[in-house]
Amino acid sequence: MRDLSRIHALLALAEHPNTPLAEAESALAMASKLMQKNGYSSTDVAAKNDDDIAIIVDRVRIEGKYRVRRQSLLYVVARIHSCAGYRDDDEGKMSVVVLYGRESDIFAAKTLFAAAEALAARCMPRGDRSWRTAWWKGFQNGIEEVLTVARKEYISEEPEAGLVLADRAWRAEQEMRATAPPLRGGYSYVDTSARAYQRGKETGRQFGVPGRSFTTGVRGELQ
Repeated sequence: MRDLSRIHALLALAEHPNTPLAEAESALAMASKLMQKNGYSSTDVAAKNDDDIAIIVDRVRIEGKYRVRRQSLLYVVARIHSCAGYRDDDEGKMSVVVLYGRESDIFAAKTLFAAAEALAARCMPRGDRSWRTAWWKGFQNGIEEVLTVARKEYISEEPEAGLVLADRAWRAEQEMRATAPPLRGGYSYVDTSARAYQRGKETGRQFGVPGRSFTTGVRGELQ
């Protein structure tokens, strides 16, 4: 249990906006090493209370370069992990994403988002604004492909997993619709044939999912 507490502390350090990039990457690497040493999966780390099926709300603030692109990435990762969400009004120089979902699902999404950000920081080549925008969109879609495949594989391996995850997503969506302000959609065009987009997508496809980030088996969750 001592190492589990240390893993939580390292992940919190890695996700903190004031942590320098090099220190955040070191914290993620150490957390991953401790998880492997103890045989912990993302499920073990995320599940603080496996009987807790309540939908919570978490406001995630993102600051720094490419924050608009990064908040889109967080939204995609969270949706795949049965969460709902929307982008709220910015707070100064910070983008704000409001997430709805089980605590462990939001935790898993934020943990993978932090790891994806570290990968992007290491691999994104230089380019002008339009080039970087296309690269980020490709990177996001590559990540989405990897996580979608992982989710489908998990559902195929676990009986009733599809029903449980779909129910969580539905409950998160209903809670958001009941409590969130009126929402409106948005759209931005990116040339998916551009070389920058393709390079970003190739990088995103290299993303490795450490252990189980999808969880089921909560008693009484399906009525």
